[in-house]
This record gives sequence, structure tokens and C-alpha cells, in this order.
Amino acid sequence: MIETPPQQQQNRRILLVEDDGDDYLLTRATLERVRGIRYSVAWAQTYEEALHALLSGPYDACLLDQRLGAKTGLMLLQEAQNAGCETPVIMLTGVGDPEVDLAAMAAGAADFLVKGRFDADLLEHTIRYAINHKRSELLLKRNAQALAEKNRELVAMHEEVAAKNEELLRLNYEKNRFLGMAAHDLRSPLGVILGYSDFLLAVRGPFLQQSDVDIIQKIRSSSHFMMQLLNELLDISTIESGQLQLSLRSTDMVEMVEANADLNRVLASRKGMQIDVVSGPAVPRASVDARKVEQVLNNLLSNAIHYSQPDTHIEVSVRAEGGEVIIAVKDQGPGIAPDDVEKLWKPFGRTKNVSTGGEKSTGLGLAIARRIVEAHGGRIWVESELAKGSTFFVAFRVEGSPDPAAKPT
Repeated sequence: MIETPPQQQQNRRILLVEDDGDDYLLTRATLERVRGIRYSVAWAQTYEEALHALLSGPYDACLLDQRLGAKTGLMLLQEAQNAGCETPVIMLTGVGDPEVDLAAMAAGAADFLVKGRFDADLLEHTIRYAINHKRSELLLKRNAQALAEKNRELVAMHEEVAAKNEELLRLNYEKNRFLGMAAHDLRSPLGVILGYSDFLLAVRGPFLQQSDVDIIQKIRSSSHFMMQLLNELLDISTIESGQLQLSLRSTDMVEMVEANADLNRVLASRKGMQIDVVSGPAVPRASVDARKVEQVLNNLLSNAIHYSQPDTHIEVSVRAEGGEVIIAVKDQGPGIAPDDVEKLWKPFGRTKNVSTGGEKSTGLGLAIARRIVEAHGGRIWVESELAKGSTFFVAFRVEGSPDPAAKPT
């Protein structure tokens, strides 16, 4: 047979504030009758002794008599609470003092007992409740203080982040302003270089050696690329500074796509590529800035030409679906790796793919295209499969259709 060892006896320190010796002995005797708990009782007879004991502690609980000579236990409780006392206090009141009982609870007493009307069990239960209640109260208080401190830290962090964001916005504005000024100032000398290159090739070319012609063509090609980069830097700086302005007009989207495809067929023919335009029945008009949308289409078609193998096919389709006009540019290129897709839309973002004809890329075209489309309230995305090609989609709202992002009124 296994015997269960007796539970270890609990020890509790009690401060008993009582100016009457007989009542002190009676309450102490009641505490001694409690089973399983040993009470170590300290006795304070005067208001001053009790206040000193409460503030110097520590005690598990205090039994406080209401009558303390010229002063009262309620006055002592209030003074101790104001001084930061954390010992749970149980008021001992006389018969017929309900107002004192309520005032004591309002002042912070954990509980109250009526003298002569409690036994050992009730006294033990009241003390235990007062201790547990005070512990919970202090825990809540400390948690509230910790939460308030964390909240202050979060507010400070929020203010710091807001200040840094404001500074970043200012720096970004200055960067875009600088880029715009630099690109604008560099376009003029580059235009002169391009003009002289064209002049030398057209007028002096027949009289120059082939090696000299090659050098001039390289100068012209590099200058043309630099001009394209400067133009796109101007575009991206204008867009990011919030200065993009759209001139919206009712536009025949099929007609615009066909005209744009015609312009790009010249470039495609140099690599033996074919561009076909396919349109659905009765494609509605859309309210767009035609020049900006043509810039988007030029970028999508030039990318398809640059990254597809010679003698392949590019299909441009236009259809109406769900209140939108959707334009799709489908190529037979190498496709785009899934982890490269997000890079496409970032300024200077580049994928692992290389152009098939040595064409150069600024890395800004798709970033500009996305911002132009989104400024129209439209969408742009890509679907791609490695070794099978990519399809870029652009969607604009049909003229007169509601904005799907707008809230109903």
C-alpha cells in the first residue's frame, strides 16, 4: 500500500490591526483553528503602527478594524492605498455598518467581515480570496502598464517611420527631379550626335571605308540606345513624381492595335517574324490616352520581337470580356521563369533571358507600361511557360462601364 505524503503546510503572514486586546486574541484564536495553514500574526494596535507596518511589509493580507481610537480603519486604508500599499486588506466592521462596508470596498478593500459573525472556515476563505484577488489585480495592473509602455513604443516607432517615409518621399522626389533634368539636358547633345551620324552615313558613307562606316553605325546605335534610355528615364521620373497626365479620348481599340502592329512589322521582318492581329466580334471602344497605350503596345511587341527566335510567329488579339477590352500579345519565345515574373515590373528589373538578335534593353519598359495601364484604371499581367512562350495581357474598361474598384453610392 502506497501512502500519500501529507501536503506541506502553507505559511501566511497576517497583519492584524486591532486596538482591542480581547478582539485581537479572539481573531488570533480563530486563525489558529484553520487546518492546513499556519498563520504568522503581527499585531498593530495604533493607527501609526499599522500604517508603518503596511508600508514596510510584506504581508500576505491585513485584517483591519474599523475603529482605531480617534481615527478609523477606512482612513488608514485610504492613506495606505495612496502611498502605494499592495497588501490586500479585509475590513473588520461592526454589526449594522453597511455604509462603512461599501465605502471600504470603494476605497480598495478586498473584502469585509462582520465581527462576531465569522468562523475559521469563513475567515480562511476570505483571506484566500483576498490574496488571489489582489494577485490577479496586480497582474492585470502590471500587464496594463507593460501594454501601455509597448503602446508608447509603437507610437514612437510609428512617428519615426512616418518621419522617415516623409524624408524618403522627399528624396525620391529630388531623385526624380534630378533624373528628369539630367535626361532632358542630355537629350540635346545626343540628338546632335545622332544627327551627325545619320548625315555621315547618308552623305559621306559612300566615300568612307567599311571599317569607318562600321564605327559610325556603332556610334549611331549606341546613341539611339542612350536616347531611348533617356526618354524612358524621363517617363519613369514623370510617373513616379505623380505628374503623369492622360488625355483620354474615345478610341477604336482594334484600329489602334492594327496600326501599331503595322509599325512593328518592319522590325519583325528583319528577323523573319510574322505579326498577326486577331479581333473578336464587335469590340467596343475604350476611353484611353492613345499615345500612351501605343507606348505600352510598342514595348510589348518589341519585347516579343527581341526575345523570340527568328522565323517565329507573334499573335496580337483584341477581345471584349466582362466590361473590359483585353489585348493579348503572344510570342513563341523562351518563356519566363516563375521567379523572374515579379522582376519584370520593377525599374531596371531583368530576367535570365537574353535577346536573340543582340538587342539592348533599358529594363524600364515594362515598369513604365504597368504604371501607364494602372493610371488608366486597367490591368496588365503575363502568363508564361518555359520553352513555349509568353502572353502579355492588357485590359482597359469599356467606354461608359463603371469602375469595378469604385464603391456603390
